[in-house]
Amino acid sequence: MEARLEEHLDRFGLALVNDKHKYRKVVAKKVIKKGTTVITSRPLCNPIIFPTHRSKHCETCFRAKGSTSHGGQAHDLERCSVCKKRYYCNRECFTTAWKGWHRWICPDKDMENLDYEMLKMVVIAIERLRNGSSSPSLTTSASGTSGTHIGDDLHQEVEPLELTEYVFSTLMGHEAVSDHAQLSKYREIATSVRDQLVKSKYPFKSPLSAGAPPSVQELVQYLCRFHCNNFSIHDTQLFTMAEGTFPIGALFNHSCRPNAIVMYEGQMQIVRALEDIVPGQEVCTSYVDNGVQRKERRALLAEKYYFHCMCPRCEQEEEPVDAVDQDQSQEASSPPQESAKPKWTGFRILDDLIEGEQDGPKDGKIDGEWLTRQFEPIVLPNARSLHTAGPEIQPPGLITRASFTSYLVHSIVPLIQTGVSEALYQERLFRIYRELQMTPHASPKPFTTTVMTNATSFFNTCLEHGSWALASKIGMFVLAQYLMIYPRHHPLVGLHCFTLAKSLWNDVEGGLSSVRLSHEVLLLAKRILVVSHGTKGQNGGLVEEVVQFLKTVETELG
Repeated sequence: MEARLEEHLDRFGLALVNDKHKYRKVVAKKVIKKGTTVITSRPLCNPIIFPTHRSKHCETCFRAKGSTSHGGQAHDLERCSVCKKRYYCNRECFTTAWKGWHRWICPDKDMENLDYEMLKMVVIAIERLRNGSSSPSLTTSASGTSGTHIGDDLHQEVEPLELTEYVFSTLMGHEAVSDHAQLSKYREIATSVRDQLVKSKYPFKSPLSAGAPPSVQELVQYLCRFHCNNFSIHDTQLFTMAEGTFPIGALFNHSCRPNAIVMYEGQMQIVRALEDIVPGQEVCTSYVDNGVQRKERRALLAEKYYFHCMCPRCEQEEEPVDAVDQDQSQEASSPPQESAKPKWTGFRILDDLIEGEQDGPKDGKIDGEWLTRQFEPIVLPNARSLHTAGPEIQPPGLITRASFTSYLVHSIVPLIQTGVSEALYQERLFRIYRELQMTPHASPKPFTTTVMTNATSFFNTCLEHGSWALASKIGMFVLAQYLMIYPRHHPLVGLHCFTLAKSLWNDVEGGLSSVRLSHEVLLLAKRILVVSHGTKGQNGGLVEEVVQFLKTVETELG
């Protein structure tokens, strides 16, 4: 089976190689262009939709309530008449679920426990596979209809289910270092699931099963693997809605500066390249939000995945390099008290910049009036200045929210719009980091994740109240922070650009200047989302929305 895995990965131009620090890693065997599908991964069993989303999605195909088919007909959902807790878009999807798994889950009183339900689903899926009958839902396309577009090609090849199960069996569960209380909880769940399977007389007919469910110990191993390798499934807007086990996708290691992103088409997982990836380069996704501070990221990764992150953003430890060893071209005009500080290098500077919990007035709490005063001074850029890269922008003498926004947006957006190489983009980004590190800043520090979180919340509040002019200024500030922190083609950046463009379009106070800027930000959104989402399938539908809005704005501009 190992040879079959090697053969399958080779079809996508990938190889799985051993690594003394990471156990193993996936590397490219060919050039993988940004915006293309790296590989697809099928779920081991039907993913579990969160209780809050069950009435909004078909359990079998994940089609959303109210979505339209190729014929233009809107789909409604009907719930199971027995448990009244699962929903289906048609009789075919219900029959698929009932025959495949739902009849064994439907009467369970513990079905609201996600670990319990996932374990039972995994056991059923593996047993069906060992009997030579795979779940019908996993032999169809990602959205439950044949011919679904996945990534850039029509229904790309997915791995056979027996390979999915084999890869699942090789994943690390870290039982030896798991918390004793957690293992005790898993044993309780495993014992309960095994008893339920015995009482329900589930037909364990495969030679490996010998007529009985897996042992409690084996079930605990399943839970440990699931805990360390599960994925949160999200929609095109990145809102999480379900949880699933995708063994092929779990082969990719983590980086806080990933070169690939995990997306979904229905139940099918798609790994897409965020940048050009060269032969021999490791392909990495991200297990956590890249926008949180280094200490928090590392704590999350250690708690759930049991490793100490040493990616490009985290690899430098507590002792920074001496300032003398830094770039000798640092400005001699930098303030003496600032230039004397020790310096990090590369992405490690970024985490030094975004650290900090302070936001708000020194002697009071944060409120709308105070936040408004912070963002009102921001001057929106001229649309033409963002279209092409000009001379390198010099940093301001003092970093405020307004000067930070102008400096970042004017420095970075033209590089994305003109499609410079990742090497050139990263080189410019590192210079910006150094400039921000060396330049005095206002208090509270304007580019921490704390400030970003508060700004994002206030941005959404302004949108809800139709305060378009202020929302556009705050949105431009948030864009500057996103560009500093996230990979340039990260879907979060593209989605924010789309929202910001709508705010600018509605800003009648800004007149034609706001319309022109909306057009430029829409072009940026399109460029980013084509890479992160692709142009086909459900994800491609979002790009089509951007294109249609672009046409509306262009009509206004004449």
